[in-house]
Amino acid sequence: MSISDNCYQWLMNMQNFDVEESFWNKLSKEEQEQFCALREKNLAGYEEYKRLKEVKEYFINSFEVLPLPMAIKDENRKLMFVNEEYKKIVRMHQAHEENSARKGHEEGQIEITNLANFSDETKEAFLENCKYAIEHSAIVQQEFTLGRGVDQQNYIYWLTGFETSDKKRGLVSIYYDDSFFQSILKRLNRKIVDLEKEQQNIIRNSTLDPLTGAYNRQVLSGFLEEALKNAKEMGKPFSILMIDIDHFKQVNDTYGHLIGDQVLQLLVMLLQKTLRDRDYIIRFGGEEFLIILHDAVFENARRIAERIRKIVESNMSTPTHQPITISIGVASYHEGEEIKGLLQRVDDNLYKAKTSGRNRVVPSE
Repeated sequence: MSISDNCYQWLMNMQNFDVEESFWNKLSKEEQEQFCALREKNLAGYEEYKRLKEVKEYFINSFEVLPLPMAIKDENRKLMFVNEEYKKIVRMHQAHEENSARKGHEEGQIEITNLANFSDETKEAFLENCKYAIEHSAIVQQEFTLGRGVDQQNYIYWLTGFETSDKKRGLVSIYYDDSFFQSILKRLNRKIVDLEKEQQNIIRNSTLDPLTGAYNRQVLSGFLEEALKNAKEMGKPFSILMIDIDHFKQVNDTYGHLIGDQVLQLLVMLLQKTLRDRDYIIRFGGEEFLIILHDAVFENARRIAERIRKIVESNMSTPTHQPITISIGVASYHEGEEIKGLLQRVDDNLYKAKTSGRNRVVPSE
């Protein structure tokens, strides 16, 4: 576009509104249209420049808050960007190196070399890792040290190669000291322990009766199948007891459900103290409990049931000191018997104990 005298005068007086307007009116319509188009183009370019600058600042600020030292390099390993953490670490060790160098220079002992204390072999491996990461857009890892003597610190370097859409290659490097890594491991280990405890609590809450602490009925079939499998495959005997608290409804009606709950809790406490750890106590119903006795033949199961009955009679009573008793059915596993049949036998024996006077044990082989 050729510049006329009027155009020149308008351009020279753009900061003076009155003069600018006077010369603008002297421009031809074609000149005004050309300058308007040029102004819109420049304004659009400036807006795009501002947008890109804001985007750049956004990403740079995000890199600055990273807690790890990070650097971006081109394919020739020339630094293009480093974050504040990187500068902080480098300055710290660089100051130490320079002090050591000055002291060494005076004493003729130490000469400043590279910031990272690579041996020739390690340095060669580092350069190979950089090359490999860039060429293959891969991640590689390497250890190195910064500082000397008591200030020496071990670091782990992560190199990550990348390639842009227009085929430009580069390298992102992140490094952290081993104390940082160890702190992460400790936090992870604590988290794992917390998760394991939480998992145990979930399992406990899902398998235990919340009132008494005995197992709930949901796990009964699994326990019985386990005992049946051991009996069939390894010949291990087992027996089951079915316990019912005598006149429990009368306890609830007379003294209230709070006392009834305490009776159930005390019964389970006595059972846990009497039985072995490998025996299972399951709350079968309201006041009914089923016990699986592992490695217990019929005679042992009968003796255990009688001991439980006597302990309960001696240690449990109502608020008015009336004894609380239990009835117990006993049944031992028969070779080839199914779970359903075993449960039916022990239930029949409990029924006989209750209908024949209560506070007694009725066994059957």
